[in-house]
Amino acid sequence: MRLLASAAVSLVIAGGLLAAGAAVALARPQGGDAKAATTILTGQWEYNTRFGPIPIDSDLHCLTERDVENFNRGICLKRYTCDYETSKVRDGQIALKGTWTDKKGRVAPITADGSYTPESFTIAAKGKTVDGIPMALTLIAKRVSATCPTS
Repeated sequence: MRLLASAAVSLVIAGGLLAAGAAVALARPQGGDAKAATTILTGQWEYNTRFGPIPIDSDLHCLTERDVENFNRGICLKRYTCDYETSKVRDGQIALKGTWTDKKGRVAPITADGSYTPESFTIAAKGKTVDGIPMALTLIAKRVSATCPTS
């Protein structure tokens, strides 16, 4: 499955250090199945990111219905094109395996596993940056409000 990178996850690669935040939302039924389960809900979410065992980021995101399409297709960074040979986001489980290619054509292998409920998710990603630096990243998110603040 080939995906253009989107707003699903914003990952900053700076000197080999990664900081991440995801934007995901309510899933729509697939295949015309009106009884399909939702993935996660829209609203205000808190994200906590760890690079290995080190906490590196904590922030809030307003998740919209549009964001769910990105979540359901597989996590992809804004500045990358993502190719997944394995892409499963259903039944409370996330499993991704593939590559991310940056605008310069550099390829980074990635695998990610996790789980979700309507009001939380955890994703553990492993791979290498486009510069070949090994990385292990964990994103833990929870919904803190059904509505987003107006700004």
